[in-house]
Amino acid sequence: MIEVPPAEAATGATKVVWTPEHGPLTVTIPPGTVDGAVVWVPTPAGTVAVTIRVPTALTPPPVTAPPFPASGPPTATPPFPASGPPAAPPLPASGPPAAAYPPPGYPPADGYPAPGGNPPPGAYAPSGAYVPPGAYGPPPAKPRTGRRNLIIGLSLAALLVVGCCGVGLAFSQSDDDTSEAGKRSGIGAATPTGTGPMSPQQYAQLLAASDNAIRVPFAKLNTGDPAAFARAAQAAAPVIHAEAGKLRATEPPAGAQSVHAQLTHQLDSLGDMVEDTAGAKQECPAASPFATVLRSGWAGGLRENARKLAAADTTYKFGTFLPAAPKEQKRRLKNGTFVKQSGAGGLGHLKIKNGASDTTISLVPSKGTKPKPVFTVYVRGGGTYTAKGIQDGTYRIYTASGEDWNADKKGFTRDCAYSKFDDTFKFTTTASSTSIWTITLTPVVGGNASTSDVDPSTFPN
Repeated sequence: MIEVPPAEAATGATKVVWTPEHGPLTVTIPPGTVDGAVVWVPTPAGTVAVTIRVPTALTPPPVTAPPFPASGPPTATPPFPASGPPAAPPLPASGPPAAAYPPPGYPPADGYPAPGGNPPPGAYAPSGAYVPPGAYGPPPAKPRTGRRNLIIGLSLAALLVVGCCGVGLAFSQSDDDTSEAGKRSGIGAATPTGTGPMSPQQYAQLLAASDNAIRVPFAKLNTGDPAAFARAAQAAAPVIHAEAGKLRATEPPAGAQSVHAQLTHQLDSLGDMVEDTAGAKQECPAASPFATVLRSGWAGGLRENARKLAAADTTYKFGTFLPAAPKEQKRRLKNGTFVKQSGAGGLGHLKIKNGASDTTISLVPSKGTKPKPVFTVYVRGGGTYTAKGIQDGTYRIYTASGEDWNADKKGFTRDCAYSKFDDTFKFTTTASSTSIWTITLTPVVGGNASTSDVDPSTFPN
């Protein structure tokens, strides 16, 4: 969703929208655009829908005081004492000036609303004081429903995806961005100390100071332990938001305004990304949350705009606290590698036919409070493997699939999925036979085994 002022909606405007998936998009807003209109923007990946929000200015009603009928005040007036209120003098044919009516000495009773409409609860006029219509001001602003009103709205036809890799943002700024940043974690946004834009020297010093303030707490996020990352995020995110507030309150030198606005918004959103990553349950427990932040769209946009500032003036240095995004790896084990094996001794066989993704298959006893796998074997996508030497007993089979195997944490770091077979597998051996089970990890027509998803935190290992 993009918010544009009513004046721009009336005359037409052009906005630049940036997303990690589609890059910069140019949104042309035709003249006469109304609130809620949808503009379709073509991209190489398809057409994206962008909703236009045009705020409506609230104007207080005119100060008018309709004359009471000759019989007295409106019927909603509480009863007056027997003596009644002082009679109002007759009005001239043209009517009295709005500010002079009702006349002095004709106060409304306690609790009676002022003429012209009911004020909000708790705002009634005190006894003996006349408040003209509209004096209470416009109704309170409607609460915001999102972190920012600069986020691109999703629709059924849009391909913008909000996820761990970033969210779409619009390079325009609304007045309440500053107030929103100022309310984060109790930190107030800085206010300009002077008038007019900064000099290039002052601006360079401001960028360097913000960069240095973020560097130390941000570096502490570089840990593979999710719990340690969450603790570091509690210190880093408020600092990022505070520095974004200081930059937002700054008027940069000529030639840097556009990039400055984009960089400020991306820095604030990077702080959100740190908070969200720390609080979210990881799809792949073996993945690094720090790598997730570095690969996000917010981090990528921040790096790009820092480069643009440096290209405009070599003294404008910002973003040195932010390392380059780590390259995606695709580490794999050999087909049939045992990740865990507690020993053999039986005659049972388990033949595995794998699907498209690399998968680990764990054979776990069905009895016990927290049973441990008898073995866990790695089978590559499209491969087959037969595990032998299985002792007699009843077992459950768990599978974990994904990409990029982290040998230290014994898990995948991307595109993880965890499941188990709903049925148990019984292995028995007699003098003339032994159990040989075959499982296929690709859905097949007429298959006779169902599976259920498993929370990674409860997966046996």
